[in-house]
Amino acid sequence: MGYKTLITRPAQTDLDEIFTWYEEQKDGLGFSFLIEFDKTLCNISNNPFYASIIEEDARIASLKRFPYYIVYRLLELQKQLRILAIVHQHRNPELVHSKITL
Repeated sequence: MGYKTLITRPAQTDLDEIFTWYEEQKDGLGFSFLIEFDKTLCNISNNPFYASIIEEDARIASLKRFPYYIVYRLLELQKQLRILAIVHQHRNPELVHSKITL
């Protein structure tokens, strides 16, 4: 059974902005992004330990088709994944670390 997933408000804002940007580029591309995001969330939920550790209980998983990372915190006792951010892979790595404190 997978872990419960909680998307934080900042991560939801990231998701909304990314969706809007892709939809402005091409109709339907934003929805393709959301499908890929959901697939990655499903993978994380079913196997939360497969992604790279970036700090203690924080991990980072890559989307396959789009150049984004999902930054999440694994809360084992609560069987919960807290999605902290969705960050473009070419952004400053310090941005990823700044999102972990949420």
